[in-house]
Amino acid sequence: MVYGVHTSVSATSGFANLPSDLELSSARGLWATALPRLRGELGPDAFRAWIEPLRLIAIDTASVTFAAPNCYAVARLTTDYLHRLQARWSSLDPAGRRVRLVVADAEALASDDVMADEGLELAQELAVAEAAQEPVELSGSAKTFSNYEVGEANRVAVAIARGLAEVPGTGDLVFFHGLHGVGKTHLLEAITARLRETAPKKRVLLLTAQRFLNEFQSALRDRDTGPFKAALRGADVLLIDDLQLICGKSATQDEFFQTLDDLISRGRTVVCTADVAIDGLQGLNSRMRCVLQGGFIAKINEPDFELRRAIAKRKTSELNARRGGFVLPDEGIDLIAARITGTGRAVEGAIKQVFAASALIGREASMEVIVEALSGNWSPPEKSVPVETIKRRVAAFYDMTLEDLVSQRRHRAVARPRQVAMYFCKRLTRRSFPDIGQRFGGRDHTTVMHAVKRIEELAAQDVTFAAELQEIGRKITE
Repeated sequence: MVYGVHTSVSATSGFANLPSDLELSSARGLWATALPRLRGELGPDAFRAWIEPLRLIAIDTASVTFAAPNCYAVARLTTDYLHRLQARWSSLDPAGRRVRLVVADAEALASDDVMADEGLELAQELAVAEAAQEPVELSGSAKTFSNYEVGEANRVAVAIARGLAEVPGTGDLVFFHGLHGVGKTHLLEAITARLRETAPKKRVLLLTAQRFLNEFQSALRDRDTGPFKAALRGADVLLIDDLQLICGKSATQDEFFQTLDDLISRGRTVVCTADVAIDGLQGLNSRMRCVLQGGFIAKINEPDFELRRAIAKRKTSELNARRGGFVLPDEGIDLIAARITGTGRAVEGAIKQVFAASALIGREASMEVIVEALSGNWSPPEKSVPVETIKRRVAAFYDMTLEDLVSQRRHRAVARPRQVAMYFCKRLTRRSFPDIGQRFGGRDHTTVMHAVKRIEELAAQDVTFAAELQEIGRKITE
């Protein structure tokens, strides 16, 4: 999908339509192939809750449509799983269609006892994910620098992006990388939006690597690559999202290299993003790797507590602009920022869940409503870590020895870190309470149970401690 373009160059200039080479029955066959792989990627619980209920109901030249049971399911799928669905479908569908999500029976929403009439319009917006790899934007806000929250996780990347948006056409090559959902696409769209203001005569082309792949292969099939090359090489600024999608595609990679080389040699700007660092791009040829390594490289990390808090406040404000009265208490914002780990998209998804559970049905977003709406988000990560690793990293965090951690000392400065270590042993391993107790100086299982309960209570009451726990958890699992 071409996300953005301006000046007289059309977003699809010289691009052919994709062929309709899959009937519905064939598409369902592909979906059947994708299901066991998705189960393996997501785990049985998430698969059973969100993926298994989906039904493939339509396919055309550009998209494949799945029906979900309700608008809440669509919102959750869009926020947390749509990128996985799109990646898995793209790996099987030669036409690279985008995945769309709709509510199985949208008319039933009108009579839903828990959905107020005035909330129906926004519920339907939640129900359709128009972008292949982006969350539903209830706010309708354009992605610009003004609504891109800046913190330690992305400060360098934002500085680079702002610089090339202000002074384009310097022959720069820029490579941003980070996990899906940290804001790479937002940054590309922010660059595009800013260039419309600072350089309205510049030809700017923003597209996904999947679109690049689809259109190039279509041009090859038609034996007419001239218009395709002209559209790309006529750009003053070319922005390619999700570069990892063309790695391993030899002919497409060569064409991209030639395009990149041509643009850079003529003083044009090229910006790329990927989910992994350059060294982690599987299938990237040595020539492309060398070129990318010579550009500006910036990693966008997962947001820390302060950045997650800023993202939560901004998203709340955006939703309040659409539905007045949607306000979260400061302690609610703090709780979400402390307990929702991962990317900024996960934080935005949590705010949307609270919005759906409160504003859409006329309830105040109290702390009780927030905890109820997000109860499923407090579950521990599905990852097992050796007990010795947990003990070692907790001890290092609190600047103490392993001997002290498992000793019989009961001073608070030792006891609290020990409780934290026991808490993570229960969360991140399959060890029983008695087994964990034995690994902490032969303690009784009731001591471990008390430690886990106490840490959970403290995390719920003290957002600073909750943020500390999250930081320790990240160090343990990194």
